[in-house]
Amino acid sequence: MKVRCPHCQKTFEADQQQEALLTYAIGKGQRLVMLDCPACYWNVPINPGHLLSYEAQKDEPSENPNAEPVKCPECAEGIMCYVEDGKEKFWGCGECGYVK
Repeated sequence: MKVRCPHCQKTFEADQQQEALLTYAIGKGQRLVMLDCPACYWNVPINPGHLLSYEAQKDEPSENPNAEPVKCPECAEGIMCYVEDGKEKFWGCGECGYVK
């Protein structure tokens, strides 16, 4: 499975462990999995459902493409992301787990 890092923009092939995690997440219908980029070592948020085409993941269109990512107010290292898990909708940090 091919994955594109949103930080360094490089495309990489998921290793065996990452592919097993993604396959499990696809089977469970999960919408968010975090992988490590082998090029820049940043956390890469993945929607496993987008990988079913076996093409590099594309970023979702943004209303403001020049907007800076919002850093987590708790740890200041993670980026706040909007999460929909089927039951709840919230903003959360993938780095420290902070939820708002």
